[in-house]
Amino acid sequence: MPLEPPCRGGSATPVEQKVNKWAYRLSQSSRKQREAKTELLPLPKPIRDALSLEYHLQLEALHAGVGSLMALQVVMRAVIATGILCELGYGDIQNASYKDLEKIANNSFSSGAQGRFYFDGDAFRLFAKVLTTHDSQLEAAPVKVIDEVAKRLERYRGAA
Repeated sequence: MPLEPPCRGGSATPVEQKVNKWAYRLSQSSRKQREAKTELLPLPKPIRDALSLEYHLQLEALHAGVGSLMALQVVMRAVIATGILCELGYGDIQNASYKDLEKIANNSFSSGAQGRFYFDGDAFRLFAKVLTTHDSQLEAAPVKVIDEVAKRLERYRGAA
């Protein structure tokens, strides 16, 4: 909801009112321009680092044989995001198809007991490659694109 320009009661002269309106419009325009520029920048490094750390720790847990269902979900969410970003032109995953990755995750899920999901060495290396690609994507893709990918992932999750 747009804010009204500030006024000082009825004591402002017509010239002061016009100046106040212009000053207000300029400040709103500057704010919108800053927001638009921010959307074109990549995610801030602390956010990228936190996301990367979460993905890679969950992958390490799966490799150690103590991965949880949440670990599988987090890693697969990153895989899907990586695929979407690749489709949008941010990077490429060679020798890794979504079907192969999904099959590995499904095998881990069906063969593991609750709280004991496992990725063997080959699966670990394949997923690590994808997550490393995702790290690079997070450095290159603008916030606006990352936000769109997050919205798509939420729609997928809501549809499932």
